Amino acid sequence: MKKTDQLLHKTNIENKLLDFYGGLTFSVFGSEPKSMNYVRNEPMYYSIQFNYSGTFQLQIDDGKMFELNGPYAFLTYPGHFFRYGPPDNMTRHHNYICTYGPRIQRYMDGGLWNPDTLLPMVRIPHPERFLRSMQEIMTLAGQPGPVNPRAVLLFEDLLLQMHEAKKDEKRHTPHQAEQLKELVQRIGANPEYEWNFADEAQKCHVTLTHFRRIFKEITDMSPQQFLLQMRLNRAAELLKASTAPIKEIAAMAGWDNVFYFSRMFRKKYYISPLQYRREFLN
Repeated sequence: MKKTDQLLHKTNIENKLLDFYGGLTFSVFGSEPKSMNYVRNEPMYYSIQFNYSGTFQLQIDDGKMFELNGPYAFLTYPGHFFRYGPPDNMTRHHNYICTYGPRIQRYMDGGLWNPDTLLPMVRIPHPERFLRSMQEIMTLAGQPGPVNPRAVLLFEDLLLQMHEAKKDEKRHTPHQAEQLKELVQRIGANPEYEWNFADEAQKCHVTLTHFRRIFKEITDMSPQQFLLQMRLNRAAELLKASTAPIKEIAAMAGWDNVFYFSRMFRKKYYISPLQYRREFLN
């Protein structure tokens, strides 16, 4: 085969590949590790929204207002009014990829794009993997030229991860799950309280051991680990919003021992509480 023929053959293959993965355009995308934005609009595009960490609220049209913490993803799309973002004076790690094109209809027809307005959010069991895929899509989508087929493939993988996560959640979720999800929200809203998990287990009519197992299925953490993380998150928010002494910040977030608080804070954020406040102010 002549060199010109080889080049032509290679070009034809590349064109066929672009056609195969065509019909999708990435319009807007971004990653905001300290997002305080609260969105209220009817979207122009179709998007995957991913809350990697932090607390956020979500409401579609005039439906129920959800308040969740941790790695959750949800879809936004034209035809409905969305409200989502962190509660007042809080931040979260927010990631989003917006797209449009005829390929979306193929996802709808195949059941890959099947949003649920009553329970729109999906807890992501492997958040690091989900985040890496989103970041790779953003890198590829930012390159000039036609849409990179790998970006489309990764986008479809994100949709598949969401589909599988929701399917697994329905299959494995125990009947106490809704009660525990409400408890998770209450802990996230009031981490400074003295939570007694033995009492909470009794309210769910399960043993403490079974309570811990179900709780971990929902949050990927034990009750005590989750409470510790929520207290650290609250302390971080207070450090940014207040000039109170570190000891007072620790107490307001539910920590009795300021030295233990400082040690755990450094373990999570890799800097001391005082340095964290200075970094944020800078």
